[in-house]
Amino acid sequence: NYIARFGHGSAKLARQAQSKEKTLAKMVAQGLTDKVTNDKLVTFYFPSCGTIPPPVIMVQNVSFRYNDDSPYIYKNLEFGIDLDTRLALVGPNGAGKSTLLKLLYGEVS
Repeated sequence: NYIARFGHGSAKLARQAQSKEKTLAKMVAQGLTDKVTNDKLVTFYFPSCGTIPPPVIMVQNVSFRYNDDSPYIYKNLEFGIDLDTRLALVGPNGAGKSTLLKLLYGEVS
């Protein structure tokens, strides 16, 4: 519970934690909120897929704009990604980060 996890600090923190526990218990008793339950433990297993030759993702000569009147967001874009690549898409709002991902998985064309 909260007190067991966080009540080992100062006396003030312990009192605050105890107060929160009482408030939550009252809310559960009055039906104002559900009792807190632990999430089920889920485990995943991904079998080895063996060796995939590079590039895993290849983009060649991709150009995109939303309509004929708008400027190109991407023009003649080319890149390849292999299994050892770590990639970060960074840029300001509206720069085309989400559009690039949508192009990669085929949501827009």
